[in-house]
Amino acid sequence: MATGGQFLTIPGLVASAAIAQYSSVKLASTAGQVKICSATTDECIGVIQNDPAAAGEPAEVAFLGLAKALVEASAAAGDFVGPSVTGRLKAVTADNGLIVGYVAEGASATAGDIFSVMLTGPARY
Repeated sequence: MATGGQFLTIPGLVASAAIAQYSSVKLASTAGQVKICSATTDECIGVIQNDPAAAGEPAEVAFLGLAKALVEASAAAGDFVGPSVTGRLKAVTADNGLIVGYVAEGASATAGDIFSVMLTGPARY
């Protein structure tokens, strides 16, 4: 079971459209808005912790600390993770891959599972 903990958020952000809870997000072209990550090369800024149902709704984006996230494919405790093409996080093993943190506990083999991630801020693998 995934557990969340204390995390820091980026204040004042809103969703550019509906975003599924625990998805990875990036900045949108409109100032102050975020949208779901849709490529492994997207500059992910964090993971959304609330569930905005429409554009303009507040977006609670965790960028540092222990948070919950959706997993794309199998991931285990200690694996570095970064954005996937679906907005979920996936294990990153390739050089220069973007990472936002690592799996803090547990493991998952099913796409769409929720797991605990220690967000460390964007970096390159």
